[in-house]
Amino acid sequence: MKKLYYIYYSIVLLAGICTVSCTESPIGQTPTDSVPPAPLSNVRAEALPGGAKITYDLPPNETDISYVKGEFLFQGQPKVIRASVYDNSLTVEGLGSVEPVEITLYVVDHSTNVSPPASTTFTPDEPPIVSIFKSLTMIPDFGGINIRWDNPLGIEIGVTLFAADDLGELDEGSVYFTNMKEGDHSFRGFDATPRKFAVQIRDKWGNLSEIKEETLSPAFEEMMDKQRISDNLIILQYDNSSVNGSGQYFYRMFDGNKLSTGGMSWHSAENHPATEKGFTIPILFTIDLGVEATLSRFILWQGRWDESFLYSHHNPRMFEVWGTTALATGKSDEYWLEEWKNDWTLFGDFEIIKPSGAPMGEKTDEDMSAANAGHEFYLPLEPVRYLRFSVKSTWIGNRDNVVTIHELEFHGNDGID
Repeated sequence: MKKLYYIYYSIVLLAGICTVSCTESPIGQTPTDSVPPAPLSNVRAEALPGGAKITYDLPPNETDISYVKGEFLFQGQPKVIRASVYDNSLTVEGLGSVEPVEITLYVVDHSTNVSPPASTTFTPDEPPIVSIFKSLTMIPDFGGINIRWDNPLGIEIGVTLFAADDLGELDEGSVYFTNMKEGDHSFRGFDATPRKFAVQIRDKWGNLSEIKEETLSPAFEEMMDKQRISDNLIILQYDNSSVNGSGQYFYRMFDGNKLSTGGMSWHSAENHPATEKGFTIPILFTIDLGVEATLSRFILWQGRWDESFLYSHHNPRMFEVWGTTALATGKSDEYWLEEWKNDWTLFGDFEIIKPSGAPMGEKTDEDMSAANAGHEFYLPLEPVRYLRFSVKSTWIGNRDNVVTIHELEFHGNDGID
């Protein structure tokens, strides 16, 4: 009998809990009246690329406005936008075509009462995805194709590459995401035969551009032999090839280790006077490819004791790269300070760009992706054997006389099968 009593008690208790907890609780403030607010006035629209800015005057005598709501149809799909009561405007964005839009606006108060409607019409300017696509160019590159475009508003886009397979059918390949205003990206990994390529742009609102197709022939490219570089390490007068502690040797830049943490980078010596020979700004060091080659590009991976070192510490930021096919001999020490530049060719004045532009110590996913992929720089297609780097500043400024680099990789054609 006691057992039956406990069962009955439990059922009653559960029913009581469900009565309390299974009733849906109201969301937001409890309505206090049923009086709708007055409508917006002086509504006007200013067309923007892919949208519009709608401005208006709030009803002056309303004291409990919650927000302003805009509703419209675009290509048969209903859209809703909300704006704060502290603004006198709302922005429509992400429209992928140029066509008239009628938008209806309402004032919503704290009691969820909705005002009478106020309407206006606008026709968006050319959407960013359309103007970006119009600016897009495709040219052959070493091992693939190079794509460039203009994105003056800096919106988030994805650049999708399609490449023909053995049957000539286009297959979707890599997608490159960026918000850089001057876009420049190469897709590689293709042999040096004619192939049909295609590119399409997508934006963060899901809009897709048209597809641009071209048949291009990538140039032959291979990675320069790192072992050959390591076997031909060279130090010119005033070069800095010093070592900061165990394991952080100069040759680490050519050991194939791109993303490992710890002491796997080249890290020059610290705590040396800035006036000491070889430890001045700019920091100089020289690479011997071991063979004359025509280079297309090189990739630099930042030094990383751990990920906090990226875009920080002694990593190079501004630097020059000079090249020559032969070294001068019988020159004085002073020649290797500045005069040597008269006999070398400036291949480029480069900067490592942090995509987000965030302050030091802050990194976005795009920043990390760029660092992990390595920073790629193009070189003029000229014969070269020796490359001299001149690091003008690191991420802690041009006062630093120390440099750290995790890996260097050179690509091009050395004529060796």
